[in-house]
Amino acid sequence: MNPFAIIAVLLFIAGAGYVFYNIHHIKKKGIETDAVITRIEDEGIGTDTSYNYYVCYTERGQKIEAKLSNPGFGRGLEVGAEIRIRFLPEKPNIAVWIK
Repeated sequence: MNPFAIIAVLLFIAGAGYVFYNIHHIKKKGIETDAVITRIEDEGIGTDTSYNYYVCYTERGQKIEAKLSNPGFGRGLEVGAEIRIRFLPEKPNIAVWIK
């Protein structure tokens, strides 16, 4: 087997593991608050459709915009929708949707 293919697969697995660890960590240790969907961006390439969802919330009197790490294919999410999220103070620009 091609060694570059093996390395690519291992990097993909490591990256996916890191993403799932972060989501789990934020869900467990993050601060829960209300947020509003501020924008939805299409990140699809060609016929592939993939969206990034961004929320705005207030922390210590400061408005923060964060990217949702787990939009779950945006089930029912629209700009202006109010949702509950969790975030870590050390990474306020990354949020997890509490469904």
